[in-house]
Amino acid sequence: METEKKIMGRCPLCGGNVVKTCKGYRCEHNIGEQPSCALNINAIIGNRKMEDNEIVRLLEERFLLLDGFASKEGKSFPTVIELTDDGTINMRPVIGKCPHCSGDMLVGSRAFNCSNYGNQQAPCTFSIWRNIGGHQVTLAEAKEICEKGMTASELEMYREDGTIYHKRLGLSPDKLQVIKI
Repeated sequence: METEKKIMGRCPLCGGNVVKTCKGYRCEHNIGEQPSCALNINAIIGNRKMEDNEIVRLLEERFLLLDGFASKEGKSFPTVIELTDDGTINMRPVIGKCPHCSGDMLVGSRAFNCSNYGNQQAPCTFSIWRNIGGHQVTLAEAKEICEKGMTASELEMYREDGTIYHKRLGLSPDKLQVIKI
């Protein structure tokens, strides 16, 4: 008697169903004697247990900004995980180029920061806070700011008294800070 399987979404490699297994998540075509698909996502990545809803989003979006990974030394860090076209998982701390100096923009626990922050010859202090006005800046929004100079749409933010307002986030004229537009 066959029991039901928990389907997480569609496989981006072959279109089959991705199912939850005892060790993670696999394409249904990567189970059995003669697998025809390579998709296999471990349940634990970077010393962090992946949640079912994160796998669903990863299968749809292919990039996911997550906190709570841990190095071998036990130091916690955030990163972007990427599901590549060949089905492998990459951890990428770089989200794009700094709009001020063209250095790499890195994911930090509280901000997206320019990799040239500590550069003795050409220091750069550009960063995008991950929380602006009570709004959690998404990976897509941070990329928009870096690539296009502002977010495509207005974002919901909150004042000290709790009232809601809407603004876009964009670059200051000198491209050294993010401002509300």
